[in-house]
Amino acid sequence: MANFRNQPRPGVAARRGVHPARRGKGKSIRLGRKLAKLAALLVLAALGWTAWDLLPPREPGPLFPIAYVRVQGGMENLDAAKLQEALRPAVNGGYFSVDMGEIEGAVRSFAWVDGIQVARIWPDTLEIGVTEQKAVARWGDVALLNPKGARFAPGGLEAFARLPVIYGPPGMEAYLLEMLKQLDERLASKGVAVASLDMSKRRAWLVKLDNGLELYFGRQDPLKLLERFLELVPKLGGDGFARLKRVDLRYPNGFAVVWKSEAEMGAEIKSENGADFPLNGTASNLALEKQ
Repeated sequence: MANFRNQPRPGVAARRGVHPARRGKGKSIRLGRKLAKLAALLVLAALGWTAWDLLPPREPGPLFPIAYVRVQGGMENLDAAKLQEALRPAVNGGYFSVDMGEIEGAVRSFAWVDGIQVARIWPDTLEIGVTEQKAVARWGDVALLNPKGARFAPGGLEAFARLPVIYGPPGMEAYLLEMLKQLDERLASKGVAVASLDMSKRRAWLVKLDNGLELYFGRQDPLKLLERFLELVPKLGGDGFARLKRVDLRYPNGFAVVWKSEAEMGAEIKSENGADFPLNGTASNLALEKQ
């Protein structure tokens, strides 16, 4: 019986063998496909590079960008919307890169700002503490004075017409504000206060009270003259103080007065500030003398 187990089947040997010409052709096809893929990748890379180069340059975003700005402090006169607009360019940086000096400068550009504190709150917040100026008097028609006698000019001074007004040489703001305070302290017993205080270039003083009374001190010490005047006021009678329109206190032993007319009694009297007034009303020359 013939054993065919180990005999090769017909055609198998032929299939296992590959003709050399066919083998070379297959390698060429595979190489061509690889080169085509590489060429396609190179074309795509070139197109991508060209497109990237044509795009406008973009700044890289900040690390840990600021997301919140918290403003603390009373803001009665500061414009919150304008403050926010001024801060917008300054807070575009990141938590670590934001320019604190630029932020402080943006806030201090507002005349109503007296003090400022800036702090970072991790991880994305800026806290800005603002102290607002306090207006206690007007400096002429151009500015306001804070309690330290420092000038600031926020604009819109008509809203502060109720405040006393001071006129004087530049650089004398703090001194004149202190003089106004001391005059008010002495006038408090009469229920009146200084409405305007004027020191001329010749250092002559003119004070107008909120009841319309004008006090002319000349170049002498206003505080001493006012004290002397108030000591003599009781001698004018019960309504004597209310009837006074102008008082000239330049005399060494007394003062001259201009009385209000009947029509002027109880009315608000207005006069030019800073002018040497003439005694052209119903005048009494040296009406009272101190013995």
